Amino acid sequence: MKQWGLRVTAALCMMASVTTVAQAEPIESVTVSLSGSRQPLPAVLAKRMTAAVQTAADKLYVGTDTEALAAGQATYQKVTTDIIDRILYGYTVESLTITPGVNSQLDVRLRPYGQTIQAVAVTVDYGNLTPLAQEWVARDISFVEPRIEQILLGAPLDSLDWATAVTSQLVRNELEGALPEFIPQVEIIPGAKTKVKVYLIPQGAVVRHSSTEIASNTLPSTVFYATKRYYDEYLVGLEGVPVSFIARHESDLLGVIQQGLDNSKASQRFGISMKPSLQLGTDLLLKIQVDSSRYIVRAEGYLDMGTETDHNVGIKLFTGIKQGKGDWYLETNFFPDDYKWAFYPSYAYHFTQDTTLAYQYNLSDKYSRVWLRQDIGSRWHVRAQRDFEIKRNEFGLAYDLNNYLTLEYVVNDDDNWLRLIGYI
Repeated sequence: MKQWGLRVTAALCMMASVTTVAQAEPIESVTVSLSGSRQPLPAVLAKRMTAAVQTAADKLYVGTDTEALAAGQATYQKVTTDIIDRILYGYTVESLTITPGVNSQLDVRLRPYGQTIQAVAVTVDYGNLTPLAQEWVARDISFVEPRIEQILLGAPLDSLDWATAVTSQLVRNELEGALPEFIPQVEIIPGAKTKVKVYLIPQGAVVRHSSTEIASNTLPSTVFYATKRYYDEYLVGLEGVPVSFIARHESDLLGVIQQGLDNSKASQRFGISMKPSLQLGTDLLLKIQVDSSRYIVRAEGYLDMGTETDHNVGIKLFTGIKQGKGDWYLETNFFPDDYKWAFYPSYAYHFTQDTTLAYQYNLSDKYSRVWLRQDIGSRWHVRAQRDFEIKRNEFGLAYDLNNYLTLEYVVNDDDNWLRLIGYI
């Protein structure tokens, strides 16, 4: 749009010189109405066009004597038409009507000249985002193409000198609201089929690495290696995405993952529950807690370090069923150093998710055992154990290094040592 202040001033002086009508009521406001003579004006552009003409009309008419306007209406029409033609490149005034009054009315019919935009092709440049990331981002900006079409379709090509700035600013404003994690840039290539390119530039911290961890209290984690591998590959698709974008869509992402887990054969056939959670950051971590509501099948091995007690190395297998808050299971121990076995029919009761009390009986050595475990946070837990017939006490403080290794400091009546426990 051109500077028109000097022209308005000159026009006012000219009109002041051609009218000597006595002062009457001054114009307090003027209402501008724009319409298209052959086709409707593009809706969004029409608002900006009306605002531009309104500004000019206010400067030209507000404060002007109503009788002076009535007397010099032809001159006012000519000057107003000239100003609008200069403001709105690509359009010409086909008709203009001024209705004088304290609250005057200005009705303008516009006709585009030259070639108009018949089609708009919108493309979005996602940069280095993976196809999965593009899919998630595209959901947030699905409104962009119809919005741009609404702005540009039917506009004259000559109007793009000023319409491009309006379009770019509107698209940027709306994208910043819908997609605050990216900086949008808009490029418009004019033509009968106008091309619009939207560039999205990530801002802030982005995901650099992703991984999946699967943990289970009732089943071997290794059984779910294929599930881990699948989601490892799935999460790679989110690398390069701003962390804040994933945080905003965390519930949606977990919902998609949960649906996939619920539809798995293991979940549907064997009553296995899988609960995903996300640990957000530049290192994105998906944690999947897997447990069976019916069966217990898991194994672990341990290595005692810093003690000379028997059976420093052992393998344990747990098999059983779950019944409400209780577990009925058989703990089978195998000691590779002397090829001995030990069997413990057991019952464990879970008072809460963090507190478990268990009773076991050693079939080989004929003694009873009771132990209590209390979890402290997500990684620490303490254990107190009493073997009754052989009168032995044992205590442990453990820290989970990850989902597959735990380091425990063990103390009994005679000794203390470190135990490394690996979950199979």
